[in-house]
Amino acid sequence: MKLAATDFDGTFAPHRQPVPASNIEAVAKWQAAGNKFGICTGRGLSLIEFELRKYPALHPDYLVCNNGAVIVNDKREFLSSLCFAETLVKGMLRLPLIRQTKNPMRLLTETDMYLLDTGSSIEFGLVIPMETLTFERAASMEKVVQLSMLCESVEEAEAVTAEVRKAFPEVIGNINRNYIDFNLKDANKRDGLRRLLEVSGWQPEETLFIGDDQNDLPAVKYFHGCTVETAEPFMKEAAAAVYPSVGDMLLAHL
Repeated sequence: MKLAATDFDGTFAPHRQPVPASNIEAVAKWQAAGNKFGICTGRGLSLIEFELRKYPALHPDYLVCNNGAVIVNDKREFLSSLCFAETLVKGMLRLPLIRQTKNPMRLLTETDMYLLDTGSSIEFGLVIPMETLTFERAASMEKVVQLSMLCESVEEAEAVTAEVRKAFPEVIGNINRNYIDFNLKDANKRDGLRRLLEVSGWQPEETLFIGDDQNDLPAVKYFHGCTVETAEPFMKEAAAAVYPSVGDMLLAHL
């Protein structure tokens, strides 16, 4: 048995495009050969499931969500969750850099996603309906696994991440273009996949990972992973191979 994991946005689904039928067909062939396939994404569980409902022929064996903070199996049973302590949520929401931001922000629990009332007129561009929380109500939420911010540039995202990490070293900023996902520092795609292998008991003869951006880089390096032709040069330099699509990678390893 082999195991394959793919980033979703920009990798399995090209940016602002649907998942190609050829990728879904390749997944079916991969699984029919007795292999495991899953998605490893910065999206929360509710958002990736919302997207997957568009593709009824696609049946991932697992989902690694929130950059590795939440892992579920094919029955959507929780295998692992890395939740913020309540004091950490309250402390981060009191941080002036976050409390005074006009950037759009989201709060994600194990199962749900909410907008934070920052007064921003900019939208995340997500079609899934989300309830808006005040900072006071957000501070009382339970099982929080992620805070996300949409910045104006990659440079701003990196600067904000540095300031938050200075105040809260137990937090990491998983950056994907100008988005930041704040998770516990052990929540990244590399360690999420490692936890999946531990809790599932799977012992694949080969583990394949493919991703296209900065938050995929640790997993690409650790698993000698791959990237797609549309990725930035730094990803192509780090990757063991570059493929036109996820489907091409899967078929090449059958």
